[in-house]
Amino acid sequence: MQAAYISDGELTWAGSYGVKTFQTDDKINDSTLFMIASTSKPVTALAIMKLYDNGKLKLDDDINVYLPFDIRNPNHPEAKITCRMLLSHVASIRDNWEMIEIGYTIDHGGDSPMSLEDYLKSYLLEGGEYYDKEKNFLSEAPGMHARYSNVGYNLIAYLVQVISGRPFNKYMAEEVFKPLKMQNTYWFLREIPHENIATPHNMPYKETDFKGTQILKHFGYPGYASGQLRTTVSDYAQILKLMVNEGKVEGNQFLSKKTMEEFLRVQYPEVAKWQAISWNYNEFENPIYYLLMPRLPSHTGLDPGMSTIVSFDPKTKTGMLIFSNSPTTTFRTEKIIYLDMIKKLYKEAKKTK
Repeated sequence: MQAAYISDGELTWAGSYGVKTFQTDDKINDSTLFMIASTSKPVTALAIMKLYDNGKLKLDDDINVYLPFDIRNPNHPEAKITCRMLLSHVASIRDNWEMIEIGYTIDHGGDSPMSLEDYLKSYLLEGGEYYDKEKNFLSEAPGMHARYSNVGYNLIAYLVQVISGRPFNKYMAEEVFKPLKMQNTYWFLREIPHENIATPHNMPYKETDFKGTQILKHFGYPGYASGQLRTTVSDYAQILKLMVNEGKVEGNQFLSKKTMEEFLRVQYPEVAKWQAISWNYNEFENPIYYLLMPRLPSHTGLDPGMSTIVSFDPKTKTGMLIFSNSPTTTFRTEKIIYLDMIKKLYKEAKKTK
């Protein structure tokens, strides 16, 4: 695992522990890349918020204003879908895991050969290989019901691609990673110039059937923008520094203060009470935890062989990150270990403030 801590708006500590691959001496170091699953989503959101900040789009426009083909919920063909809805998980696009899992390359490893555009057309357009009117869309109209959507975030990435005129991964490299000095962050395995990557591990467990650690291949999927980012806690800390410093990193204004306020504001309080743009103020879904801890913008990630968590406090300019190359179920818990670590980190923050 890697972990990091932000205080006073700066990265003040980072640590690396364990090995890249089970039963080897190949140790994790501060430059080891971790695939971070859904914790990728705030980074994807940052891309479209950069375009919004530059006046390239409006969050409440119908996305079909920008797309080369029309996307509608077939159950509500007259209702528009907006960027704001996609960013807030209220766009009525459902994750149909029967279809999504087909795209994972776990068996043979490597990046998916399917493009983001082809994937979205196949999933969202009638007649597509992955299209299913009942399973891919909610019965509720866009903006009327909250449902977490990986496909929705891949559509955000495609919007960035269309509006910018560049492949999403290229736009990110040039307009986000480079100016934020995230020099060890990549969307695809084929982009990575080294082999210092944490191997994903699973550890299936049943009370009567312990199967041991499973070492997985480095894999990908066509909807890569929702979870395939590979990075380090030191690189991702640049995102948190941006969030707690009102859009500034290293003294440079990357996003306007107004845009940052919008980023962290709950967008549809009557539909999604705690959901800001990407970040959620109820990410841990644990009422006992929130009796002890403040509601902070946070995001977690879970995919085969990995788990991640990011949480921060814009008021105190503190934050923490944990990336692991095994799921939390390895330890026979869900989020308990992470919640405990967050609590300890914030207690330390109060001592050292």
